[in-house]
Amino acid sequence: MNALLIADRDFRSGLSEDLKSRLARTLEDLGYQVESVDLGRNEVAQCLGCLLCLTRHPGECVSKDAVNEIRKKVKEYSATIYLTPVLFGHPSSTVAAAMNRGTGSHRWQVVIGFGEDIDDEERSTFIDLTAKHRGRADIVHPGMDERVEAFVSRSMDDNGDICQALRRSPLG
Repeated sequence: MNALLIADRDFRSGLSEDLKSRLARTLEDLGYQVESVDLGRNEVAQCLGCLLCLTRHPGECVSKDAVNEIRKKVKEYSATIYLTPVLFGHPSSTVAAAMNRGTGSHRWQVVIGFGEDIDDEERSTFIDLTAKHRGRADIVHPGMDERVEAFVSRSMDDNGDICQALRRSPLG
Protein backbone atom coordinates (compact mmCIF):
# COMPACT_ATOMS: atom_id res chain seq x y z
CA MET A 1 0.00 0.00 0.00
CA ASN A 2 1.17 3.50 -0.85
CA ALA A 3 0.38 6.76 0.91
CA LEU A 4 0.96 10.30 -0.29
CA LEU A 5 1.59 13.05 2.24
CA ILE A 6 1.07 16.56 0.79
CA ALA A 7 2.21 19.56 2.84
CA ASP A 8 2.32 23.33 2.30
CA ARG A 9 5.99 24.32 2.11
CA ASP A 10 5.23 28.01 2.67
CA PHE A 11 3.83 27.47 6.17
CA ARG A 12 6.37 25.16 7.80
CA SER A 13 6.63 25.36 11.56
CA GLY A 14 7.91 23.24 14.41
CA LEU A 15 4.37 21.96 14.91
CA SER A 16 3.89 21.01 11.25
CA GLU A 17 7.30 19.33 10.92
CA ASP A 18 6.67 17.28 14.08
CA LEU A 19 3.26 16.28 12.74
CA LYS A 20 4.69 15.36 9.34
CA SER A 21 7.39 13.11 10.81
CA ARG A 22 4.96 11.43 13.24
CA LEU A 23 2.46 10.81 10.44
CA ALA A 24 5.13 9.25 8.23
CA ARG A 25 6.17 6.89 11.05
CA THR A 26 2.55 6.02 11.84
CA LEU A 27 1.75 5.23 8.21
CA GLU A 28 4.91 3.15 7.86
CA ASP A 29 3.94 1.23 11.01
CA LEU A 30 0.56 0.55 9.36
CA GLY A 31 2.33 -0.95 6.34
CA TYR A 32 2.28 2.01 3.95
CA GLN A 33 5.12 3.12 1.70
CA VAL A 34 5.06 6.90 2.23
CA GLU A 35 5.85 9.51 -0.41
CA SER A 36 6.02 13.10 0.80
CA VAL A 37 5.51 16.17 -1.38
CA ASP A 38 5.97 19.75 -0.19
CA LEU A 39 4.14 22.19 -2.44
CA GLY A 40 4.81 25.92 -2.61
CA ARG A 41 2.32 28.49 -3.87
CA ASN A 42 4.47 29.24 -6.94
CA GLU A 43 4.29 25.58 -8.03
CA VAL A 44 0.52 25.18 -7.93
CA ALA A 45 -2.10 26.68 -10.22
CA GLN A 46 -5.67 27.05 -9.05
CA CYS A 47 -8.36 25.01 -10.80
CA LEU A 48 -9.64 26.90 -13.85
CA GLY A 49 -12.97 25.08 -13.81
CA CYS A 50 -12.60 24.30 -17.51
CA LEU A 51 -13.62 20.63 -17.02
CA LEU A 52 -11.25 19.57 -19.81
CA CYS A 53 -9.74 17.07 -17.37
CA LEU A 54 -13.12 15.32 -17.39
CA THR A 55 -14.12 15.76 -21.03
CA ARG A 56 -11.35 16.20 -23.59
CA HIS A 57 -8.40 14.52 -21.89
CA PRO A 58 -9.55 12.62 -18.78
CA GLY A 59 -7.13 12.76 -15.86
CA GLU A 60 -4.89 15.36 -17.51
CA CYS A 61 -5.07 18.98 -16.33
CA VAL A 62 -4.39 21.89 -18.67
CA SER A 63 -2.20 23.42 -15.96
CA LYS A 64 1.19 21.76 -16.28
CA ASP A 65 2.41 22.06 -12.71
CA ALA A 66 3.33 19.91 -9.71
CA VAL A 67 -0.31 19.02 -9.03
CA ASN A 68 -0.74 17.66 -12.55
CA GLU A 69 2.24 15.35 -11.98
CA ILE A 70 0.69 14.09 -8.73
CA ARG A 71 -2.65 13.49 -10.48
CA LYS A 72 -0.98 11.17 -12.98
CA LYS A 73 -0.08 8.80 -10.13
CA VAL A 74 -3.13 9.18 -7.87
CA LYS A 75 -4.41 5.65 -8.54
CA GLU A 76 -1.21 4.27 -7.02
CA TYR A 77 -2.12 5.63 -3.56
CA SER A 78 -4.38 3.96 -1.03
CA ALA A 79 -4.24 7.02 1.21
CA THR A 80 -3.60 10.74 0.85
CA ILE A 81 -2.83 12.95 3.85
CA TYR A 82 -2.98 16.73 3.48
CA LEU A 83 -1.17 18.99 5.98
CA THR A 84 -2.29 22.59 5.86
CA PRO A 85 -2.27 25.62 8.09
CA VAL A 86 -5.75 26.67 9.18
CA LEU A 87 -6.39 30.14 7.78
CA PHE A 88 -9.69 31.63 8.93
CA GLY A 89 -11.16 28.14 9.16
CA HIS A 90 -9.93 27.09 5.70
CA PRO A 91 -6.94 25.20 4.28
CA SER A 92 -4.22 27.20 2.55
CA SER A 93 -4.82 28.02 -1.10
CA THR A 94 -1.93 25.74 -2.08
CA VAL A 95 -3.33 22.65 -0.37
CA ALA A 96 -6.90 23.54 -1.37
CA ALA A 97 -5.80 23.65 -5.02
CA ALA A 98 -4.20 20.21 -4.68
CA MET A 99 -7.38 18.81 -3.12
CA ASN A 100 -9.69 20.49 -5.64
CA ARG A 101 -7.68 19.26 -8.59
CA GLY A 102 -7.96 15.59 -7.69
CA THR A 103 -4.78 14.54 -5.90
CA GLY A 104 -6.59 12.52 -3.26
CA SER A 105 -6.89 8.77 -3.01
CA HIS A 106 -10.50 7.67 -3.42
CA ARG A 107 -9.99 5.12 -0.65
CA TRP A 108 -8.76 7.20 2.30
CA GLN A 109 -8.13 10.93 2.64
CA VAL A 110 -7.04 12.68 5.80
CA VAL A 111 -7.00 16.48 6.00
CA ILE A 112 -5.11 17.88 8.97
CA GLY A 113 -5.07 21.56 9.77
CA PHE A 114 -2.47 22.97 12.12
CA GLY A 115 -1.70 26.16 14.00
CA GLU A 116 -0.92 27.03 17.57
CA ASP A 117 -3.35 29.97 17.72
CA ILE A 118 -6.52 28.28 16.40
CA ASP A 119 -9.58 28.91 18.57
CA ASP A 120 -12.47 26.46 19.01
CA GLU A 121 -14.71 28.19 16.45
CA GLU A 122 -12.00 28.18 13.76
CA ARG A 123 -11.28 24.51 14.53
CA SER A 124 -14.95 23.62 14.18
CA THR A 125 -15.27 25.59 10.93
CA PHE A 126 -12.25 23.80 9.43
CA ILE A 127 -13.54 20.34 10.34
CA ASP A 128 -17.10 21.09 9.15
CA LEU A 129 -15.99 22.60 5.84
CA THR A 130 -13.54 19.79 5.17
CA ALA A 131 -16.08 17.06 5.93
CA LYS A 132 -18.69 18.68 3.70
CA HIS A 133 -16.39 19.57 0.83
CA ARG A 134 -14.41 16.33 0.69
CA GLY A 135 -17.07 13.87 1.71
CA ARG A 136 -20.66 13.99 2.85
CA ALA A 137 -21.86 16.92 0.75
CA ASP A 138 -19.68 16.52 -2.32
CA ILE A 139 -22.29 17.23 -5.00
CA VAL A 140 -19.83 17.01 -7.89
CA HIS A 141 -18.54 13.52 -7.04
CA PRO A 142 -21.02 12.01 -4.55
CA GLY A 143 -19.74 8.85 -2.91
CA MET A 144 -16.46 8.99 -4.80
CA ASP A 145 -14.26 9.04 -1.71
CA GLU A 146 -14.59 5.98 0.53
CA ARG A 147 -13.39 7.69 3.71
CA VAL A 148 -12.45 11.29 4.53
CA GLU A 149 -11.29 12.36 7.97
CA ALA A 150 -10.46 15.83 9.26
CA PHE A 151 -8.39 16.83 12.27
CA VAL A 152 -6.87 19.98 13.73
CA SER A 153 -3.60 20.13 15.64
CA ARG A 154 -2.85 23.01 17.98
CA SER A 155 -0.03 21.33 19.92
CA MET A 156 2.48 18.49 19.94
CA ASP A 157 0.03 16.55 22.16
CA ASP A 158 -2.63 16.91 19.44
CA ASN A 159 -0.12 15.49 16.94
CA GLY A 160 0.17 12.35 19.03
CA ASP A 161 -3.61 12.09 19.43
CA ILE A 162 -4.13 12.38 15.67
CA CYS A 163 -1.63 9.61 14.99
CA GLN A 164 -3.35 7.38 17.53
CA ALA A 165 -6.73 8.07 15.89
CA LEU A 166 -5.30 7.10 12.50
CA ARG A 167 -4.00 3.84 13.96
CA ARG A 168 -7.58 3.02 15.09
CA SER A 169 -9.15 4.05 11.75
CA PRO A 170 -10.84 1.26 9.79
CA LEU A 171 -8.49 1.89 6.88
CA GLY A 172 -5.42 2.33 9.08
